[in-house]
Amino acid sequence: MDVRQQVNAAMEERARQRQEMQWAEFVNSYGLNILFPAAVKPKDPSKKLKTNKDLINARLLENGLLFEDSQSLPQIQMGVAQVVDNLEKTKCFHSVHLEVTKNEDESSSKEYPHQLEVQLDEKNLYSFYIGGGFKHEGLEEGLNNNGTKLPKAQFEVSATLPNLTGFLDSTRFQYTVDQTSTSSFLLSHERPLYAWLGDDTALGEYILALPKGSQYSLCMRAVLDTADYEWTRSYKEYQRYLSCRVDNRGNVQRPNMIPGYYWGLDWSLALRDIVPRKHAKLPYAADASPEIVASSGTSLKHSLTYELRTNGELCNDRLLPTAGMDWFTKVEVAGPPGDIGFAKAQGGAALHFPILGEIGEGLALHGSWSGGYLKPLSYNGACKPATISDRFFVGGPMQLRGFLPAGIGPRTKKGGSTSPDGDSLGGSLYYTASVSASTSPPGIFRNYGIQMFGFANAGTLVGTTDGIPLQAIVNSTRTSVGAGVAASTPMGKLEVTYAWPLRYGPRDARRNVQFGFGFNFG
Repeated sequence: MDVRQQVNAAMEERARQRQEMQWAEFVNSYGLNILFPAAVKPKDPSKKLKTNKDLINARLLENGLLFEDSQSLPQIQMGVAQVVDNLEKTKCFHSVHLEVTKNEDESSSKEYPHQLEVQLDEKNLYSFYIGGGFKHEGLEEGLNNNGTKLPKAQFEVSATLPNLTGFLDSTRFQYTVDQTSTSSFLLSHERPLYAWLGDDTALGEYILALPKGSQYSLCMRAVLDTADYEWTRSYKEYQRYLSCRVDNRGNVQRPNMIPGYYWGLDWSLALRDIVPRKHAKLPYAADASPEIVASSGTSLKHSLTYELRTNGELCNDRLLPTAGMDWFTKVEVAGPPGDIGFAKAQGGAALHFPILGEIGEGLALHGSWSGGYLKPLSYNGACKPATISDRFFVGGPMQLRGFLPAGIGPRTKKGGSTSPDGDSLGGSLYYTASVSASTSPPGIFRNYGIQMFGFANAGTLVGTTDGIPLQAIVNSTRTSVGAGVAASTPMGKLEVTYAWPLRYGPRDARRNVQFGFGFNFG
């Protein structure tokens, strides 16, 4: 290519870039006035629309779409994308389609020449699911017990009735059974809070007018379940409970798993039975420590819980952050008409600082802390202290590396066959702290959401009574250092670590190589 051809090519490229800039400026400056409300229609004109149209228009407003006010095309595109994502997460629609059309209303077409049309492809009256998987509960214990305990596989059958009332509600029945024939049942119904109160009531209108008010949700649940603690405490707990939760997101199974800000207020009434592990050869004997046997029996817990989480909203990445901060707090109070009384508070914060290189690819420093305190409340003798299931338990990957789940803290002298070093009794006060440095690996692994990191951990769990002195906290602190690799997956954070416990007790349950999986804080 000679000099003249090079000059012509450069001039053509410059002209193309100038034309693209002019077009972008025009698009950004071109405003649309859209008539309110949007036209909400079924995708199939022959079908009747179930979904409440006012609710759809509320979701449009909450996601940044301005009606009867000039808005640029990029702003409209961003709002449309957010609305589609928001509505599809309700699992009430096969698809959601938004389109800017011509306003056919002659009386307002001059002032507002455009209208937004929302086409909804609603799901059927019901849906069934039959499948299987692994229980999240006990998954880390199964991965970190030298193969002696396998993660529990489970079979699930569920039926869902979506959008029965037209308010993006969900009614669900679920039955699961695991490999030990332990079954659980769940019946729930959830819909927007304002729809429970009535959209024509003063309180319903007030909630709907709040920012994201149409997404405030109320969920009622009835559950029969079994919590298996036999590998660390030599007992199972049979749970039957009713609960009612108000939160800002809706469709929340586990608050720590959803991305973004979360707050929720839970009321629950739970009838619980602690059943020690049965002896394999003696039918009337317990394979557990005397302390666990003494804790067995029935309790009725009536409690109110408030939880607030940022869940990565202030970080550059939900699972592997390198810049930003994260925090959570949770407060629970139990009392009459239940027979268990206590106040329980816990919280934590994490900070992430990029040091070298680009954010997400260079060297970053991290610091996190979490802690909690449990105080018994007797209500003038009406309630007993908290049961062992209400106490704190500390240890395991992604919390206190180098120690097994429930691996530190008060422990019985002798446990059952699955916990020969003693059953973990839990505590009323704990803290964990961690400092670490991370970087992305070189080469192609840099693009696959993988981090290498080194860490130093500290933490303790003390006391089952009031009045824990500061000296006891310092003397009982455990520490460890190590290194590992973490990866971001669609199902959560996966990490493999090697830890060297530096300070530990003679009866602590320790482990050098560990696998961690989930959405744990820190």
